[in-house]
Amino acid sequence: MKPWMVDFTDSALADLDNILENTLDEFGTLQLERYTIQIQNAIRELEEAGSRAPLLKNRPDIRPGIITYPIAREGKASPHLFYLRIEKEPVIVIIRVLHQRMDPGTHL
Repeated sequence: MKPWMVDFTDSALADLDNILENTLDEFGTLQLERYTIQIQNAIRELEEAGSRAPLLKNRPDIRPGIITYPIAREGKASPHLFYLRIEKEPVIVIIRVLHQRMDPGTHL
């Protein structure tokens, strides 16, 4: 069992579905597989490190309690971020998964 539990809102799950569907349509199966692995790795890092994950960034400028976490790993770029909040430890709730060009204030 991982030390932290990562949960997703329905909106975050819909975001992931859309992102993966668009990745497949625009970039093909190989890129879909690569991006799926990046997403899984980011989730695994949150499950293992929780509030100590090194790339967590508090974003009170968006809304109190909002934290971002990039999906990019190992020098592999990703234009998407997890928008999350830390519930009563050890629970992380991913609220949305948004492209870096999207206005989070509009979508959260």
